[in-house]
Amino acid sequence: MSIATKIKKVMSDGWTILETYIPGKGLSNEYFYLDKKAPSVRMTDKISQQYAAYTLIEKDLRSVVFWLEEIERLSPDQTDRVKDPDKMNIIKGLFVAALTFYGKCFASCEGRKVKLERSNIDEEFQDAHDHVMILRHNFAAHSGAENFEEVSVSLALHPSKKSDMKPKLYTELSQPDYISAESLAFKELAAHLQKTTFAKRSSVGEVVLEKVVAPKGKMHWYKKAKANKSSKKDALKRASS
Repeated sequence: MSIATKIKKVMSDGWTILETYIPGKGLSNEYFYLDKKAPSVRMTDKISQQYAAYTLIEKDLRSVVFWLEEIERLSPDQTDRVKDPDKMNIIKGLFVAALTFYGKCFASCEGRKVKLERSNIDEEFQDAHDHVMILRHNFAAHSGAENFEEVSVSLALHPSKKSDMKPKLYTELSQPDYISAESLAFKELAAHLQKTTFAKRSSVGEVVLEKVVAPKGKMHWYKKAKANKSSKKDALKRASS
């Protein structure tokens, strides 16, 4: 039997969100204002879907900032590659995750419909963006032509030509674990874009309220919320019968 997980989020403006997650069935929310249950409608119009897409992009950028801050907290230095390789593997994983999620914000995606463009970035951060995207393409996503990772093979022979010892093959591997904040303003770039995306999301949300919600009148949405509630109840009855 699946056990539901409930999380209560209390907002500063009197609203409360009760999130319910049921394994295999997904997430559903209930909304309350001053502890009174509020009717809700699932919005499916195109503008609302843009609002949803910017929400996902902002969340990705929030994750990028978190991972880069975690790298800073771990305080890596060059000697850790020898002294603490496990730590450097964690840092590499965090950095690759940051590169991957950042790049995803600029990639076309069927599920999102919108993506960020270079033009969304202030000029002071555009060089950092270009560097991050090169890293993403050539290090995190593909093995590109920028030589971010190199490996060579050396044959080591016994010092004496008279020796019958079998030669040894060794590899000389060069692969970055991360790029330091001093060399690349990645965290500042991601934080800037997160703020920009949040502002864009808010702007799109105002368009939803003005262009989609307001023209149909308040009672239209109350009736729709009531119809949705009845449909959910019928679905639950059918599922339990």
